[in-house]
Amino acid sequence: MATAAQTNANRENAKKSTGPRTPEGKTISSRNSLVHGMTSGKFLPPDADPQEFFQLLDQFRNRLQPFDEVEDALVERLVAAEFKMRSVRYMDAGLFHYQAETNPMPEQFNKAGRSNSLAWAFHGDSAYYNSFSKLMRYEGCLQREFSRALRDLSMLQNERRARQAEADAAHHEAAETEPGQPDSPAPNPKAENAKRTQFPEPGALPNVGIVPDPPQNPNPHPSPAESEAA
Repeated sequence: MATAAQTNANRENAKKSTGPRTPEGKTISSRNSLVHGMTSGKFLPPDADPQEFFQLLDQFRNRLQPFDEVEDALVERLVAAEFKMRSVRYMDAGLFHYQAETNPMPEQFNKAGRSNSLAWAFHGDSAYYNSFSKLMRYEGCLQREFSRALRDLSMLQNERRARQAEADAAHHEAAETEPGQPDSPAPNPKAENAKRTQFPEPGALPNVGIVPDPPQNPNPHPSPAESEAA
C-alpha cells in the first residue's frame, strides 16, 4: 500500500504532465476515448471490426481535412453514420435469411415455379413484424444524420476560409504600405502664386532690351562740395 508521502508525490508529478505536444500525439490522444469505446463494443454492432471503422475515419479525415476539434467531431459523426448505414445492408440481408428459415414458403404456392422466396419473406414480415419498414426508417435517419453533419462541417469550413481570406487580404494591404513614409501634402495654389509674384530674384526677370530710368534724386542731402561741383 502506498504511503501518504508517495501519494502526494504522485499527485505533484501528475500536475507537471503537459500531455502530448506533437500533432500526431494530440491526434492519438483525442481518439483514446473512442478507441476504448470501440474495442469494448459499445459503439459497434456485433461482430464489427474496430479497425474497419478507424480506416474509414482516416479516409474521411484525409478527404475533409478537419482544422480543429470541432470540425473533427463532425467528421466522426459522418463516419459513424456511414458505418451504421453499411451495417443496415447486412441487417437487410439477415432479415431475408431469417424469414426464409423461420417461415419457408409452402410448396403449394410455388407449383408453377414463378414465386419468389424473397417476396414470401417480405410478405410474411409485413404481416407480422414489419421489420423491413422499420429498417428503412432507421436507414433514413442515418442518411439525415450524415447530411446534417456534412452541412454543418461545410458551413464551419467556409466561414473559417472566409475569415482567413480577409486576414490575408488585410495583411497584404498592410505590407504594401511602407511604414515611416508619410504622404506628401497637397500643393497650396495660393502659396505657389505668392512665390511666383512676390520679390522675384534679379536673374528671374526676362531680358527684353529695356533699360530702366536712372533715379531722379540719388542723394537727397548733398554735401556743400557736391553742390558747388554741380
